[in-house]
Amino acid sequence: MSLTLLVNYTPIILILGGITSISWLLAFLFQAIPIVGTLMNKILRALSVLGFLVGIILLITGFAIWSEQVWDIGTNYLLIITGLALVLKPIKQITWAALVGFIIGASSVIIVYFYFPLPEILFGISSIWIYLAIFFIPALITYVFFKFLEDLIKIMGLILASRPVVTILGFFCIVQGILLLFNQSIFPIIFGI
Repeated sequence: MSLTLLVNYTPIILILGGITSISWLLAFLFQAIPIVGTLMNKILRALSVLGFLVGIILLITGFAIWSEQVWDIGTNYLLIITGLALVLKPIKQITWAALVGFIIGASSVIIVYFYFPLPEILFGISSIWIYLAIFFIPALITYVFFKFLEDLIKIMGLILASRPVVTILGFFCIVQGILLLFNQSIFPIIFGI
């Protein structure tokens, strides 16, 4: 798929991202409607689940617009920030540090075991203890580094994925998408850019 296709459909992608961002609010509002409410609730919950993919599409579109410089800079920032908010919401729950640390430690031991086999006893120390050290040293260094990054991602996710921020971003996306359909932008209207 060509990235210019995403650039051409930027207004629709913005509207989709905005609806996905405020899907929790729309689901709450549609609960009160008896017949239509249950169907809309299911559709909005499905859209909320697909928010991660919509966030990736928003990010890719934002970077495609950034490289081609088609729309204004505010649209770029809106796409990227809203995409980050939608992507970071589920990612902040995963413990990346332990997973990556274990993979690095295990792969270090596997590489040493198969490519540089140790004798039974080395410097009076059993090879099992040396293999454990080979596992723990890279695993702990990697864990500490990725724990720092994981905490940064959690903080960004808490801020960007909070309901007030996502709701404001969602409304901005919907309004900006509608205005882009008419070759206008919200940013000169609000900020006088």
